[in-house]
Order: sequence, then C-alpha cells, then structure tokens
Amino acid sequence: MRRRALTALLAGLVCAVSATPAPAQLPIGPAVPLSPLGRRGFVTDRAAAERAIAFRPFDPGERVTEVALLPPFHGEQVSANEGIGYAYARGGTPWTLLEWPRRGGSLDAFPPLPAEARCAAVYAIGGRAKPRGIAWTTPHGLVLALTAEGSAAPGAIHAEFRRLVRRGACA
Repeated sequence: MRRRALTALLAGLVCAVSATPAPAQLPIGPAVPLSPLGRRGFVTDRAAAERAIAFRPFDPGERVTEVALLPPFHGEQVSANEGIGYAYARGGTPWTLLEWPRRGGSLDAFPPLPAEARCAAVYAIGGRAKPRGIAWTTPHGLVLALTAEGSAAPGAIHAEFRRLVRRGACA
C-alpha cells in the first residue's frame, strides 16, 4: 500500500514537472486587432487625450470615431511633446489626422509639395505620384499628418487636405 502511494506521488510529480507552464494571462475573449490609430498610439477617450497634451489640437470637424495619445514627433518622451490622433470618416474614406508640437523636428525626409496658403510647409507621405497622405507644419509650431486608411486616390487625399486647411488646420 505504501509502495503504491509512493509510486502515485512520484508519477504526479513527474507529470507536474513535465507539464507545459500555463500562460501568465489567458485571453478573456477573441483577440481584437488594433486599429490603424491604435497601432500609432494609446487609444483613449477624447476628453482625456485633449487634456493630456500641451497644445490646442485642430478638430477635423467630422464625427471622430477614435482618439489616441501619440509618442512625440521629436524630443523626449514627456507629455509636453506628445501628440494626438483622430480617426474619422468622410466621403466613405476612413482618415487619420495626427498632430504634434514640432519641437525642432523636420519633415524633410518626405518630398515637398506646392505651398498651401497659411501652411508653413507641405509634404507628400509615400511619394508625390501616389501619396498615402500629406504632412504639413503650421506657423505656430505644430506638425500635422493626414493619411487615408486603405486606398484613396491622390485627388481625394489632396481634397481632404484642402478641406482641413479651409477649416483652419494651418492657422
């Protein structure tokens, strides 16, 4: 009897030692892929995000579906350098508008586009021929970047950029 108990105990220990360890945290539901904006920053509610940044952000004027705090465009990882991102849809196209304090950063890695009234400088994201978006700087030290999530014709990207400029994106 004692031998059987010892054998059972030994078998139990061998199984316990050889078993694969359980994951540290089990998923609580199906894995949800991150949104395009969620891959760029920390998604949070709009009021909290706008309170956390050190500048007054430009509002794209459409129904914003998601907001995120963004890592700095340039400079140290401090709240004064953090940016904000807005996801919205217009004309059937999902758009992402990102905004940061410039803090000495440069967009010179992108090809320049013709100047736009009130914007300090304008650049093509992804090349001039088939841009994925447009980035620009404002006279007040902000950097903004507009991208179409998915595919959008270059004309649609330029039209959305000009709509934002008319709304005051360079003021």
